[in-house]
Amino acid sequence: MSEGCSLGEVVPARLSTATRTTQGTERELLATISAGSRSAMAELYLLHFARLAKFFLHVTGRVDLVEELINDTMFDVWRESAKIGSDTPVPAWIMGLAYSHGQMRLVAAGSTRPHVPTPAPMDQQDFLMKLPFEERAALHLTYADGFSRQSIADIMNTSCERVDVLLADARHRLRQLPCPAKNTLI
Repeated sequence: MSEGCSLGEVVPARLSTATRTTQGTERELLATISAGSRSAMAELYLLHFARLAKFFLHVTGRVDLVEELINDTMFDVWRESAKIGSDTPVPAWIMGLAYSHGQMRLVAAGSTRPHVPTPAPMDQQDFLMKLPFEERAALHLTYADGFSRQSIADIMNTSCERVDVLLADARHRLRQLPCPAKNTLI
């Protein structure tokens, strides 16, 4: 991540007025989107932009990819809106699409593995970037977004047991990194 860039630079100020809706309202938006409503798509985009921006920034560490990955994800929402299951929570479904796009992009770039440590002082994001993509995603979905273990398993298309292993491995790796006292992660 380049110095001086923050999530605040990625998320436009206009989104501060966007409010989260209930699951029912998001479902109504998806139904309207599947009928071709661009205004419903714009509303859903605004509702999920900040969450997706934070997710992509945390799991890729690349500000330059955030907006493109959000657009790719929301394009899939537009195309697949009629296919969401009635028992699938909308935020988890959208994060599942986001996870897939993030993973595909990083695999294509060959950067899902941990980065080589640098001797310079590290901030929290630098520590997270030492982890494999799946572990970064599991940590973010658990601690930043508050998804349940089952929701994370659904998002990552894996088992709950695999999510537990990813979280345990991530915590273990983070404990092994030399960490200044001010940077307590987990």
